[in-house]
Amino acid sequence: MKKFPSLVLLVFLSASLVFGAGTTETAKTEAAEAGPITLTILTTAITQKPEGPLAEEFFAEFMRQNPNIKLEVSGVPMNQALTKITTLAAAGSLPDVFVNTENIIGKLYDMGICEDLTPFMSAAELNNITSSVRTGSTIDGKLVLYPWYSGPNALVYRTDWLAEKGIAAPKTMAEMLSVAKQLTSEGDKRWGFGLIGTNDDSGQTRFVMILRAFGAKELYMENGKWKTDIGSAASIEGFKYFTGLKTAGVVPPGSLENSFNENVNLFAAEQIGMMISGSNSVGKFFAANPGLEGKVGSVIVPSAITSYTPASILGWSLNPESKNKEAAVKFMKFVSSKENAIKWVETTGRLPCSNDAIAESDYLNSSLFEGFIAGFQSMEQAPNAPFYAEVKSVLGKTYQKLMLDPSLDVTKEVQAAGREIQKIIDNNK
Repeated sequence: MKKFPSLVLLVFLSASLVFGAGTTETAKTEAAEAGPITLTILTTAITQKPEGPLAEEFFAEFMRQNPNIKLEVSGVPMNQALTKITTLAAAGSLPDVFVNTENIIGKLYDMGICEDLTPFMSAAELNNITSSVRTGSTIDGKLVLYPWYSGPNALVYRTDWLAEKGIAAPKTMAEMLSVAKQLTSEGDKRWGFGLIGTNDDSGQTRFVMILRAFGAKELYMENGKWKTDIGSAASIEGFKYFTGLKTAGVVPPGSLENSFNENVNLFAAEQIGMMISGSNSVGKFFAANPGLEGKVGSVIVPSAITSYTPASILGWSLNPESKNKEAAVKFMKFVSSKENAIKWVETTGRLPCSNDAIAESDYLNSSLFEGFIAGFQSMEQAPNAPFYAEVKSVLGKTYQKLMLDPSLDVTKEVQAAGREIQKIIDNNK
């Protein structure tokens, strides 16, 4: 586990912690928090760039303003977060505060390791969280994920490349493939589209956006029961399109191994012209290649039958066994404050989750964020099933298998995936 190197100060408390809402829980923990406190934090932020350095600033400033609190911060890559958290929970070593996202919230809540944060917040604080984000952070009426930022997906593209060809940004999946073909020039090592074909959260999430664009849902609740459309005609079309991007020759080599970071690097190196990505990619593009500023735009994820933008929320959950709950929530509020949220979006491209920060951020009012803002306003919550990660893994395994062997019968493979997912559903009734 990577320990955060600079967070070392610990001094004595001279004033008590004050929060917007007093509760019975407050009284229970007040005595425990009257002296020096060490908060343990597990985050993905310090493993990333450009997020890491700014997160370090926030953490150091929090300790400066709260000299009675020492932060012990550990980092974990996003694709390893679920495994890390469940392992720590099983060992009884879960930190006070740990990263949580819309993709894993159902699993972690089902494990009983996410404290309800509602009693620690005022009505004004709760209402300041944007509606779609608050919905995605709530289960059974409990706010179990304190939102820090959002990275809604959109189609990012090179505005200058499209201008060279005299073509507009695509609005449909058919147009996206057509534009990708026009932008591809293998001799120039330039490809139209960056395909994230890995069987991880990065690849699976982008596949689901294309799958749902064709009108098929990988998992959904109907009449109190979980169901899947995998195996349907619409789902087969979604698989054909996604895997067909590779066989059409519009993506760079190694698409099955190229996850998010590899595609960001390819975009920054001016080797791909479009990719479906979260708004955080913007900060990474410009950090790696400042010359791209003014040459990148975004549109909402193209549609086939419909358009789908999954909820994208990253924030914090509170360990119910924490002895320092008020200090932990104070930390969450600090890093998510309006001032810090505006700094965060300007550095990383990740959108604030609060109404006041969005309203006051001039940086978001640009064509660069047009697609991200449209996606943010229409985000849909991913299924809150504790077995959702298993379902997505089946999807990833199937699209990789089809891309590795284009001679396979797509219909048969997708129907087999549907049966496998149905077994997962049946085993979790």
